[in-house]
Amino acid sequence: MSELDQIVQLQLTRGSTPVETASFQIPGILATFTNFSERTRTYTDIDGVGEDFRTTDPVYIIASKLFGQSTVGAVPPSIVVGRRQVDTVNGSVTVQNSTPYTVTINGTTYSFTSDASATAIEIIAGLDTAVGTSPVGVTFTDNLDGTFTVGPTVAGTPWSFRASPNITLANATPTESYADAEVAMNEDNGTWYALFTDTHVQADVVALSNVIVAQRKIFGTSSQDAAVITTGTTDVAAVLSAASAGRTYGVYLPTADTEYPEAAWAGSQLAYTPGSNDWDFKRAVGVTVSKLSDTARVNLRNKNMNMYTRVGGVNIFQDGNMFDASPIDEVIGIDWLYARLQEGIYFRLINSLKIPMTNPGLVIIENEIRSVLSQAEANGLIDRGWNVTTPDVLDIPENMRAARTAGVFKFNARLAGSIRKIQVTGFLSV
Repeated sequence: MSELDQIVQLQLTRGSTPVETASFQIPGILATFTNFSERTRTYTDIDGVGEDFRTTDPVYIIASKLFGQSTVGAVPPSIVVGRRQVDTVNGSVTVQNSTPYTVTINGTTYSFTSDASATAIEIIAGLDTAVGTSPVGVTFTDNLDGTFTVGPTVAGTPWSFRASPNITLANATPTESYADAEVAMNEDNGTWYALFTDTHVQADVVALSNVIVAQRKIFGTSSQDAAVITTGTTDVAAVLSAASAGRTYGVYLPTADTEYPEAAWAGSQLAYTPGSNDWDFKRAVGVTVSKLSDTARVNLRNKNMNMYTRVGGVNIFQDGNMFDASPIDEVIGIDWLYARLQEGIYFRLINSLKIPMTNPGLVIIENEIRSVLSQAEANGLIDRGWNVTTPDVLDIPENMRAARTAGVFKFNARLAGSIRKIQVTGFLSV
């Protein structure tokens, strides 16, 4: 120890430990595929997605909608892609002479080059020989008819399988439901907030909506079912509206199954600070506008189903609501407020030697609440004039104080909302 160290002795401790904060800007895509073996992967641009998926794959198309809205909105900083387990893939080939055929199993590529008089049976046999027995845990089977079957030796085991464009792949029906896959995806990487999927099948959509309702996340879907624009009561919009699915929003579009308008809409809006934007009246890139009759519009609104239409010469999404008629931006804003209050108070707890059960100690918690509410006001989520009520320590029941529970803090605030309709009354005279 130096002489100075003996005279001036210092012990420095890092002032605070950060806590993980929830993001409301990151979309998640859940799809059925075998392109990678991990349960999830994170991508920061469409080029990264293109390294793992073909441009015709649903994952790539949805990701392109999310990342492709820079000219009409704010683009998400990243996306999380989740995998639904597939245990069997069936394959066939496009027969070409003197052409290489490749399959990639768990990251290892196997190749066979056809001869000058190729046949499908010959090509599959060549691939089978190339693969051999080397892929541990995966079985490649030549069906001896110009097709093959491949899958994990033990069902449910993580694995990956990709093939060159001259090989056509078809997934067998997965045994894992979309709802179970969403739970697994969330457990592996729960940083995403808004979910989108490669399915618009009503049963799958309803099941996912039922899972999302118990989470502080949202789910976007769409439908091209003509029954949605009628007074029918059994279509997906009618069912979700009747269930008041408050964390799911839908869009009617005749081209929904190929254009995924729900993802394009979110791609232009999610990256904005919660409270600063209304999803109504917003534009999108890569979505074909619907031509709807007044009757169809009424029917859609009666089912809380949004639409993408042309109004005043501009193509826009209407109406910006969940299936329980709650504004999408309001749901996101409340989730943001919940997360930031929880994070702020927890941050104070873990970075204090202790917060005493005294009135000054309670004020420490009050100040965290006020800080978050101030930010909410600055974001445009709540109006000015909010207030916080802090309990007096002597008014907290003794059994609560003994359990070190700091009573009940209360605040009152008015959601700022947004203007969607305007009424003007004019009087003209001569």
